[in-house]
Formats: sequence, structure tokens, C-alpha cells
Amino acid sequence: SMWIWTEPHSMRLKLRLTIRADVGESPRSVTIQQRLPVELIVKFKQCKDCNREYTNRTWQALVQVRQKRKLEGTKKGLVLLENALAKNSDARKHVLSMETTRNGFDFYFLQVMHAQQFTSYIAKVAPMKTKTTQKMVSEDVRNNTANVKHTTVCDLVPLCRDDLVICDKNAAKDGCGAGKLSGRMCIVNRISSLVQFVDAAPSRNSIESAFADLHPEKYWKGEKHYRVVFTSERLIRFVVLDVELCDCSNQIPYYENEDDRILYNGPQSGVDKYALADVTLMRESDFGESDETFLCTTHLGNLLSPGDTVLGYDLVSSVLPGADEWSVQNSFNASFVLPDVVLVKKVKGSNGGDEEDINEDVTEKPKSKSSLSKRKERRRRKQEKKVRELEAAASRMGFLDETETSSDTNEV
Repeated sequence: SMWIWTEPHSMRLKLRLTIRADVGESPRSVTIQQRLPVELIVKFKQCKDCNREYTNRTWQALVQVRQKRKLEGTKKGLVLLENALAKNSDARKHVLSMETTRNGFDFYFLQVMHAQQFTSYIAKVAPMKTKTTQKMVSEDVRNNTANVKHTTVCDLVPLCRDDLVICDKNAAKDGCGAGKLSGRMCIVNRISSLVQFVDAAPSRNSIESAFADLHPEKYWKGEKHYRVVFTSERLIRFVVLDVELCDCSNQIPYYENEDDRILYNGPQSGVDKYALADVTLMRESDFGESDETFLCTTHLGNLLSPGDTVLGYDLVSSVLPGADEWSVQNSFNASFVLPDVVLVKKVKGSNGGDEEDINEDVTEKPKSKSSLSKRKERRRRKQEKKVRELEAAASRMGFLDETETSSDTNEV
């Protein structure tokens, strides 16, 4: 090998290497020799500590929002956060940049006060617990100043709307129970700063006893007592055959005909949204094949009428994992009876608007010739996918709209 002369300021180092190899076996071996140049590029780079120290004005506070669910499915807590940020421009006006991660988002702020305001707003939208850490980047002993970066981790409660949850009866002993619904199977009815549960098999006493609120502090204190059995992806369609309101309260009016009964259609309808009722139904897929019907008690009495389509969980034909079967046998109270069907919500229409056909232009790409080019191609596709996901999340939250409006104002 030998050096090839280059300009001193070119930041290049060149070598001429001579490679020699013997090809074949010893009696008939052939010696092959070849010269090839090697070019080295010199680049100056700082270490991570120095880079962090001399770029201290990029961001001062970081808010990490995470929702970690054991069961694979849609993380509706993050979708709820995206919708809330898209509607509120004041909450996102101090965000310097945003990054998407596997289980959530990272938001960067220039000041700690803005990060604290953002965290308090998120706490009103979704139930969570927060943890704040500090890291000193640099320190000036003479002037008694320091560059400190703050990180706030917001862990959302891993419960989403329409989830079927088992509330262990031992949760009340540990001070983290869900009120009267401890030791029963529940449905997550609403997510806000609190988690609202509704009884999956309510008793016919009163509608008030079928609901209970759970504070996020109680959930994190007894996280092991709340087990998600099914997510909304396991919902199937049922057809309502008959609805009979439970005569457990004098507030339920009497109707001679079923057609005269008033259904809930907003606050102006004059009836409560939820009411206990005995519903006779059957699977939508069993029409014309089987005459099997089910009878269950639900809280959707003022929303259902014969002929409606509802979504629910079929516990008769479902197979539970071993841990869930153990929870079913040991986590419920003695008075709880496992229902055959758990109704969750009414289908608003059958126009098929939830399903969208996405037609993407698929172009055939030539096969790579070597493993190195294949790795480069996979790396490029992964980077492009990450950029597309980041742009999609930013557009849903309204960050791209603000940048477009600001650019338009600058042009004017």
C-alpha cells in the first residue's frame, strides 16, 4: 500500500492498495493481483455531551405521551388526544416540533412553563399519570447558572372505549376499587379525566347502580386488578327482536303500544339516555341458518327498538385464554352471573361508511442485485414510512395547517 498525494485542505486521504490472492488448489493455483484506490473523507464531529451543551436553545422541555396496551388493537386514547389537539389551537401553539414513536408522541417546548400548561390540558382530556425528570446539560459555577432540560412522561391509562374489562373483587380491599362494580364484568363507557364503567350484566334495581367512575390514581394503584378481556375489534353485530323496559322505577312511563315509546334522540327528547331493559336478539350472521336467540339485560333501553342492529360481545362462542378463564372463576362476586351476550352500542346506520377503499398505485420495483442494496432499500422504505406517519399525525392535530397559514401570511 502507498499514499496518494492530495491537497492539504481537501479533507481527503487516498490510499493505493495492492491485493493478492491465490485461487485454486496448490498444484494448479493461480495468483491474482489487483490495485485499487481507497478514498477516506475526514469530517469533524462533536461528542453527544458537547453537542447537547452547545445547542441548548433547541428545546428546554419535552413531553412524552405514551399508551401501552398488552392486547393488540387501536389505541383510541391517542386518537382522542389527536382530536382534542386538532380542535384547540391554543394548546399546540407553543409546540416547537413533534415526533411519533411506537406507543405515542413526543412534544418539544422552548420553556418549561409551556410544557406544564400542555400537560395540564392533556390531563383534562385523558386519564393518565405524570412523572417529571431533570437532566443538567451544563453548569456555570461562577455565575451560578445551569442549563437543565426537563422531561415529563405522561402514561395514559391503557383502557379504551368499548373495552370489556374484569374488575377484580380484591380491588376494593386494596383501596382501588370501582365502587359497586368491583367483582363484576364492565364495559368502558366513556374516557375523560376519569374512566366511566358500566355494568356488563346490570341488575334490574336501578340504572344509577350500573355506572361507576374510576380515578386514574386508583387504576395505577391497583393495575393488576383490571384485566381487559376483549377490545372493540371483537365486536359482532346482533339484531334486536324485542325490547322490554325493566319496571324498576316509577319514572318509566307506560305505553300501550311499542310504537308509542319515545327513544332518546338528544336532550330535547324528554327521556334519559340510558334505561335498563331486557332485550331479545340474535346474531346477524345466523339469519336463515339458525334460530338461536339470546336474552340479556342492558343499559341501552331508551336507544333500542325492534329491528335495530347493535354491536356486542358474544361470550357463548368466544374462547378465553387461560389467565382470563382463571379471572372469570376467581375475580367475580358470588352474585354475578356471566351473561351470554354483552351489548355495547347501537349501530347508527348500515351504509357501510366505515369501510373505505384505499387504492394505492403499486409499482413493481426491480430486485436488488446485492444484500447491501437490499439493506439500503429497506432503510429507505422505513425512513419514508416514518416520515409519512409523522406528516399524517401532524396534519390530524392541525400542525400542518398552522404552518401553511403562517407561510401564506409571510408571502402577503
